[in-house]
Formats: sequence, structure tokens, C-alpha cells
Amino acid sequence: MKADRAEQDQERRQRIARAAFELFARSGLEATSAHDIARAAYVSRTNLYRYFPSKTHMLLAHFERSVAETRNEALRRLSMGATPQAVWGVVTGRMADLGVRYRHLVGAVGQAVIGLPVRTVGSPAPEREQKMTMTSAEAVHTATTLVALVEPVLLAMRRQGNLRPDADTRLLAAMFVDACLLALLHGGHRDQREVLRDWQERFTLLMQGALAPGQRIEKLLPEENPPAQP
Repeated sequence: MKADRAEQDQERRQRIARAAFELFARSGLEATSAHDIARAAYVSRTNLYRYFPSKTHMLLAHFERSVAETRNEALRRLSMGATPQAVWGVVTGRMADLGVRYRHLVGAVGQAVIGLPVRTVGSPAPEREQKMTMTSAEAVHTATTLVALVEPVLLAMRRQGNLRPDADTRLLAAMFVDACLLALLHGGHRDQREVLRDWQERFTLLMQGALAPGQRIEKLLPEENPPAQP
């Protein structure tokens, strides 16, 4: 019975996040009311706040799900022998497409994530992190999800010999995530290709110090970025 209840809660949580995102995508975060979301998700407003304390939490929950799906696809491709460069093209292509299609929602995600600490595995949590509010904890979780999307590709590049053996892939991933979000927040990109070009320049700068001796940054870049996702 407990398992059934947990599954029902998870399904309802996903339904709320999905309904909220569809409304945010159409009308924006500020113009969408809790009543609109509750009606679209077929739940009461009381139940709505039982699962999510704010609209930003709903947005982050749906965003994390999209990121997790892309990460699973990246891991599957890597396990099947795809080159890190090819997988990198898929990952950045899909994230850039989301950033362009939902540019009016990027601000809420970026403001929630940028500047929050991403700790190295095994390091103790600072006292400030231990006393985080729920909103901050959710934002840290989103930041960690983004880092978890990027790091497996960097690890594959290190195993391939492109990066120094002592390169801190987690730190590099966190820096790249912040750089990408800052690029999207700055705006001005007309399409996915412009976003990818901007990200590629930032990636090139960040990776210079992590390259293994004799390696060139061109070897880490995909030959051609995938088309935008429908």
C-alpha cells in the first residue's frame, strides 16, 4: 500500500510540474496563477502546495526531468561506444534548444541556480548549506543535476586522454554550467546555432588549462551540432 501511495504521489507531482510548465511556456511564470495550474493538473490548490511550495519549484522540477532524460541518453550513447565529442554535441544541442524555445523562463532557472555552491563529492557541507531554506536546497539540487549532465562527458574525455589525469571534471562541469546560464541570461541569441557558438567559445576558454599535453581544443568539439529538437 505504501508503495502504491508513493507511486501515486510521484505521478501527481509529475502531472503538476508538467501542467505548470505548459502554462509557463504559453503565458510566462508571472502571468500564470496557482488556480490556473491546479485546474490544469486536476488537483485542488491545497494539494498543489502540498507538492510544491512555489511556482519556481514547479518549473525547476520539470526542468530537472528534462535534464535527467538528456543525461540518460548521453550515458546510453557513451556506453555504446559513441565518442565524447559526438555526445557533447547532443547534450549542448538539446540544452541550447531548450534555452532558445523557452527563453522567457531562463531567468527564473538561472537566478535560482547561479552562484550556489556545488561541493566536491565527499567534502563536508558548510554550515550555511546545512541551514538552507527549502528554495535554496531545490536550487542546489537543480545545479547538481546540471553538473551531473555535463560531467560524464568530461570524464569520458579524460579517459580518452584529452584532459589531464588530475583535471577536476566536477569543477569544470560546474563552471561550464554557470557560463552557459550566464550566456542565456545575457540574451541576444537569435537561434540555437548562436547559443551553441557562444557556448563553444566559453567551453574553449574554460578547457584550455585542463588539456593534456599535446592535445588541442579542436579535438574536444563536435564536428557538427545536431539540429534543434521538435
